[in-house]
Amino acid sequence: MPRLLVTAAVLGSLLGSLAGCGESSYDVYMRGLEIEGDAERGPCKLHYAKGEHAARLDRSQLTTCLVETQRAIAEYEKAKTLGYSEAGFAKVYDRAHEREARLEQMIEMVGEMERDAITAKLPGGR
Repeated sequence: MPRLLVTAAVLGSLLGSLAGCGESSYDVYMRGLEIEGDAERGPCKLHYAKGEHAARLDRSQLTTCLVETQRAIAEYEKAKTLGYSEAGFAKVYDRAHEREARLEQMIEMVGEMERDAITAKLPGGR
């Protein structure tokens, strides 16, 4: 009976160590870059209407971009926790946090502009 317990303990230890052999910090970092890249080509990409000199922005587009940026940041945080620290990582990490802050400010500003536009259209508006 003791031999069976020792074998079970060794097997449990082995399985526990194999469970930790999942994705590497590099894999997690690359997934963050992929999420960020997809966002830049998708919801974060500015779309210019024909004949206009500026892109039209709305809160839903900016919010989607922010959510994707935050998903990428979550992956960078995980990679950092797993010990990823290659040369350009700090720059990518900081840039993503700066983008997050800018997007939050833009969402607030566009929201105010949208509210002002709606208020101006109301009878007795500004």
